[in-house]
Amino acid sequence: MSGKHFKTKKENKKNRYEQKNKKNRTLLNKIILTLSIVVFLVCLIIIIYWLYSTIELEKIEQNLSSFVTEIEENKETENTPDTTIEQASLKIDFEQLKSINQDVVGWIYIKDTDINYPILQTTDNEYYLKKSIYKTYSSCGSIFLDYNTKSDFSEQNSVIYGHNLKNQKMFADLAKVYRGELGNKIDIEIYTEQSFKKYSIFACYMEEPNINVIQKNWNQEQKNNFIDTAIQKSNIEFTSDIDYNKNIVTLITCDSTGKKRIIVHAI
Repeated sequence: MSGKHFKTKKENKKNRYEQKNKKNRTLLNKIILTLSIVVFLVCLIIIIYWLYSTIELEKIEQNLSSFVTEIEENKETENTPDTTIEQASLKIDFEQLKSINQDVVGWIYIKDTDINYPILQTTDNEYYLKKSIYKTYSSCGSIFLDYNTKSDFSEQNSVIYGHNLKNQKMFADLAKVYRGELGNKIDIEIYTEQSFKKYSIFACYMEEPNINVIQKNWNQEQKNNFIDTAIQKSNIEFTSDIDYNKNIVTLITCDSTGKKRIIVHAI
């Protein structure tokens, strides 16, 4: 075999190897490009959907605002059977709200926050995670009362849930309570068709999702222990005057990671 022929075979083998590598690189580049496009499109869809959900929520809030009237200070008109209008911040048109959705059981308001929403309740705790007051699909969900709780807030512990949204809507401002940004004297106003109740926050802490805070049937000793334990866990030392005989309202939302829960107790 001549040296020239051997060299030609060697060069051909090298060329085939380089062509194969080139094809492999081309295929790999196509795969990377395709994956990049898919990831980009998925991210784009998520962003568009998030913007759409935010806009829809803003529209709902604007519609709901027509059913809520801020009360002027020192106005002496009667508000509800068990309170005067000067004790409340809002006047709620429950007749109009219930014409939209019969599941409306109340309204929650916390001053200096964006928490100013109707409270809904149905037969489970899943439905309003992804439904608006109009019963249309919404990733923002609604504020809702635990399904196993009396709708008149007459039990020892009434539990209310809401999402912690990145646009600072729903229960996102509970994170401000946890961080101490709203101070140590915070009131929660709960309105129903029959009554107005003002609760004072006495504890706020972060827990694992499986923590049981929806207890509501205590004897007095158990209730006292529940309150004292919550105060010990609290991230903030609140200045509320605690009457152990009064009823509690508990607010629950996710933290920013979704892995833990921010829990607020008021009495």
